[in-house]
Amino acid sequence: MDETWIPLFNPQTKRQSKQWKHSDSPPPKKFQVGAYAEKILYSIFWEQKGVILSYPLPKGMTITGECYTDILKNQ
Repeated sequence: MDETWIPLFNPQTKRQSKQWKHSDSPPPKKFQVGAYAEKILYSIFWEQKGVILSYPLPKGMTITGECYTDILKNQ
């Protein structure tokens, strides 16, 4: 089992964000993800053969051994 934080912001690639503009126009402003960006915690359970379950934890849920047991029992 492992956990990882995944940001809820999906940035555009450089190619997706291209735009036509006049040569005298200022460059477009880009949004940067800061440390304050909202994230979600995913728990990933696996065994020898591969991933068993990936589970997004609800916001505000406390991570405990009991929490993990409940997740595995309910899935």
